[in-house]
Amino acid sequence: MEASFKPTPLSNRTVPYYFQIVTLLRRKIEEGELPAGLKLPNELELAKRFGVSRVPVRRAFSMLEADGLLVRQRGRGTFVAEDPPTPNFAVFSGLLEDYVSTGMKGTLRLLSMEKIPAPRTMAEFFGFAEEETVMLFRRLRTVDGVPYSYIMNYLPLSTAAKVSIEDLNELNMATIFEKSLGASLEKIIQAIEARSADSEIAAQLSIDIASPVMYVETFIRIDNEVPAEFSRSFYRGDRYKYLVERTSKR
Repeated sequence: MEASFKPTPLSNRTVPYYFQIVTLLRRKIEEGELPAGLKLPNELELAKRFGVSRVPVRRAFSMLEADGLLVRQRGRGTFVAEDPPTPNFAVFSGLLEDYVSTGMKGTLRLLSMEKIPAPRTMAEFFGFAEEETVMLFRRLRTVDGVPYSYIMNYLPLSTAAKVSIEDLNELNMATIFEKSLGASLEKIIQAIEARSADSEIAAQLSIDIASPVMYVETFIRIDNEVPAEFSRSFYRGDRYKYLVERTSKR
């Protein structure tokens, strides 16, 4: 299986090209757009598509291979790893703004919706075969007219069919489940890490490439812990703070 994605020439000359390529390919792999086992174009072809020399592409491939995301096979080419490493997360108690805060001032806007093959992470979460499809909603939250977060919500097709466009333009997903679908939230798990914005995320959030962003993966389970929704969210590093408060039990 050959890669079908079509990268565009890199326009930002202030950020090293290899870094831009690494961050972009890493996200494409993690989101399933470049699925496991996929053969990537060779270094020369990718260099032409990105509008750069082979050197930054070769360095990016080496870094992604060292991270376990790519596998290079002599005489065959470069492939997305079949079993990418699972990151280790610190576990702590806390709740993220998008799912529990009712006082946020801002607006949500649905950017697009499409059916896509379920990437491995969410296929495992939903209990799907990898060839099954899910609905992807891309949304943008703005606060005071400034982009605040870029949100990618993945839902089973049966659930997505029950969600209204009006709700998608107004409510966070947890509120949609509770108030519009009448579901009881049983468990929310969130994995949070710091990242640098690649070209696509930077464009959505109106920031420079390589600007700091907070990346959050959220897994929502509803009644009887049924897997209901998976999301990827990117928050501008200059617009977001995460507060955790612990109260001692006496």
